[in-house]
Amino acid sequence: MSSRSRRTQGLYLILVGAAFAVEGVIQLGHPAYWDAVTDFDYAAVWTHSLVLLLVAPALIILVRQAQAGRAATVIAFIMAAGAVLSGFANAVEDGFHLKSFGTLYVIGAASYAYGMILLAILLGLGARKAFALVPALVAVGLIGTDIGGAILVGATWAIFGILVLTGRTEPDPSETDPAAPGPPTGALSPT
Repeated sequence: MSSRSRRTQGLYLILVGAAFAVEGVIQLGHPAYWDAVTDFDYAAVWTHSLVLLLVAPALIILVRQAQAGRAATVIAFIMAAGAVLSGFANAVEDGFHLKSFGTLYVIGAASYAYGMILLAILLGLGARKAFALVPALVAVGLIGTDIGGAILVGATWAIFGILVLTGRTEPDPSETDPAAPGPPTGALSPT
């Protein structure tokens, strides 16, 4: 991956993390998402919609960085579509008080949230298992929404972004090139 692409992806993931962290801080104030009245309530609605829209490309970056297989990639695209759907539906339903969009929000949010668990499992079964930590920690953060769980989600995306930015997610040459030398053997190797 080019350094420019890596930098762009890393900075984007850090932005996603920051947006989720802001949402987490807002969650600690227990806003009325479903019946927004105050400016604080509307800030919560619009922030929630924003993070859902921002996370869609982040999911695609995740599976590409993980060099995930077809199943994980398909799940990530479904989750991304669900996040976009729920982001728009949330903005219309709660931001403009059009409750008929609630069903679309639930469908999109369910595919995004439950997909995190499935994506964590699929990435955990892949060759680059460490990437499973991202959806696993995001799933834990989603469970703790009422207690600022989005702060954990934000930290997860931001740390992942820093790892991408610094090139720490690049594959080991021996993972992609079978002719590359394996790890060095030392005096303690069992030969």
